[in-house]
This record gives sequence, C-alpha cells and structure tokens, in this order.
Amino acid sequence: AEGSGDYSALAPAIRTAQIARMADLCDTLYPRLRLCLYDARMLFSAPVTIFGPKLAALYLGRNFLVFRDPARIEIFAAHVDGLVRGASIGAREAAGYLRRLLQTGGSAATAGADRELPPPRDAPP
Repeated sequence: AEGSGDYSALAPAIRTAQIARMADLCDTLYPRLRLCLYDARMLFSAPVTIFGPKLAALYLGRNFLVFRDPARIEIFAAHVDGLVRGASIGAREAAGYLRRLLQTGGSAATAGADRELPPPRDAPP
C-alpha cells in the first residue's frame, strides 16, 4: 500500500484501486475466499496450492513441483493450517484491514497490523 519495494513503480491510483478491489472481493466471496495475512518476519512460506486431497503444488520460481502422494499432500495441508493459525490478520478481518490501509495512507502499523502475534498453537509453553 505504501508503494515500497516491488511496488515503487506502480502508480498510487492503481495500488489504491487494487486494494479496494481486493477488500470488496474479501467481503463478497467470504467464506469461499479466505484471505489470511501473516507477518513474513515471523512465518515464511513458498507459494503452495492444495487442490483437495489429490493434488498439491509448490511454486518454485518459474516452475511448479506437483505432488499426488496423499502423505505429502497432508504435509502441505498441515503447513497451510499452520500459516492460517499464525495469521496476524484473519479471514474475517481482511477486508476491514485492507480498507484501513487505504484510510491510513498505506501504513501497516496504523492499519492495525502492529499488534502482538499470538504464539503458534504447537509452540511449547
């Protein structure tokens, strides 16, 4: 939203329109679309797509690595579950967060993403 990094060359009007569109899609398509945002300093994931119980794909730059083995698909599904549990902005909050980004001029901290993250459920006490 701030136009930093990869987005520095993108016109502010285009960024604003894209964020507003994503917020509208989050509202319109929930619960079919569940956008969860997490702090990349706390969690990391290469792009993963789970296509039900029969197929999972891992994006590796210019190529996809596809798995059909149920045991491996379960590992990817558990990874995605961990990302969802560790999200700092959950699916129900995503549209509101995106709209706050627009209102605050793109600052994640003032939009509410600076709150303390809960520990992962599988973390030792």
